[in-house]
Amino acid sequence: MNDEAWERQAKNMVRAELMRRGLSQERLVQHLSALGIEESVPNLRKKLSRGRFTAVFFLQLMAAIGVEWLQIPEAPGTPGGDEAAGEFGAQALARSDRAVAGEGRPPREGRAKRSG
Repeated sequence: MNDEAWERQAKNMVRAELMRRGLSQERLVQHLSALGIEESVPNLRKKLSRGRFTAVFFLQLMAAIGVEWLQIPEAPGTPGGDEAAGEFGAQALARSDRAVAGEGRPPREGRAKRSG
């Protein structure tokens, strides 16, 4: 297993969250700016394209996107991890039942399901 698979998985996770919320990279830059994080659209595109960014930047992205709970895919080298790190991994993650169940949050004991 190499770092490239992990990098693809990281960028696919960000892209999947953007897809789920219908956010563009341009809008993400605006959300980052509202958090005091200045980033240009071209620079953001480069970082996401490479899949190489710090854990701090990943957390900033997730906060700017509005992610409250994140399902981490299996490690690359496993069937689920290979799908998440694959060419269409962002789409697979975005439509994943596990990721959207319960609005993307883990079930809490005694938590009532919302209706309608």
